[in-house]
Amino acid sequence: MSAGRDVASGIILRLLIWLPVLLWAAWAWGWHYAVFWLPVYQRVLDGALPDFGVVYLGIALGHEYVFDTQVMAERALLVQGHILPAGLTVNASTPMYAALIHPIVLVASALAWPLPNWRARLLRLLLSLPFLFVLEALDVPLVLASSISDLLSYSLDPGADAASMRVDWTHVMNGGGRFALSLAMAFAAALLHKPFESHRS
Repeated sequence: MSAGRDVASGIILRLLIWLPVLLWAAWAWGWHYAVFWLPVYQRVLDGALPDFGVVYLGIALGHEYVFDTQVMAERALLVQGHILPAGLTVNASTPMYAALIHPIVLVASALAWPLPNWRARLLRLLLSLPFLFVLEALDVPLVLASSISDLLSYSLDPGADAASMRVDWTHVMNGGGRFALSLAMAFAAALLHKPFESHRS
């Protein structure tokens, strides 16, 4: 029981030390991090909206920094019994901070987890990189694609859109799914790391 409390106390203490540092780093360099992922976001958005071409995807500043995109219908589309003309443009945006949550959670997990030394923590960080890629691909571009689909659906038939039972990815991610998915990937990285530590011991 005492050993378990010591482990938990160590995790909490390391979180209290490192979280302010990570939040400051996100504030200082978050824009550069977000710009780095824009090509990946565009590729995923293209795949998620095959009938649309991405006219613009970038970072805009209003009352906060946001990922801003404009897509254009490449052909006439039939949506809910309505014909949408080719060339129709739709705009959507999502806050930039959404992209910063994933690295904060993954890095905080690697720094706070009870690992034997800094070498092990660096290895955990390296093993977390593929999971970071998955998180970034699943979040911002799919949230933008979901927002565009919702905008089209709502503009054509608000009543039908409100009654829809389909899962809305934007609401899932903004309703806690972003943190849950990040934590799940942090645990996945820990599981991937476990055989390396067993081999070293």
